[in-house]
Amino acid sequence: MSKRHERSDATVISVTSAQPGRSEDLDSRIVRYAWMMSIRIVCFVLAVITPSPWRWLFVVGAIALPYFAVVLANAQRSATTPAADPYVAPARPSIGERPTVVVPADPDTSQDPSQDTSQDRPADTEK
Repeated sequence: MSKRHERSDATVISVTSAQPGRSEDLDSRIVRYAWMMSIRIVCFVLAVITPSPWRWLFVVGAIALPYFAVVLANAQRSATTPAADPYVAPARPSIGERPTVVVPADPDTSQDPSQDTSQDRPADTEK
């Protein structure tokens, strides 16, 4: 199992506004077309069963429904789904200004090494 370092200030990307997949879109089109064709079958059956004035209405419905079924099945539903917003990466923190060249400080001229002899010679010992 890999370890992931999650930052608490990281922006979470939501995919709920993503467009539906091709297979899901095809399935919904097939269902819409099947419903329309089932209504057409009902129109054929009712055209045979019903009396004359209603019969012609069902015949016209059975003839016109295939055209509307194809048009409605091929109508894209993605027009009603808003497009997803593009992902904008957060700004990276910068280190700061460019580093400058460090120049060593001038030696302290207030202390003269010839005057400070306590460090150079050993301390006198009493006997």
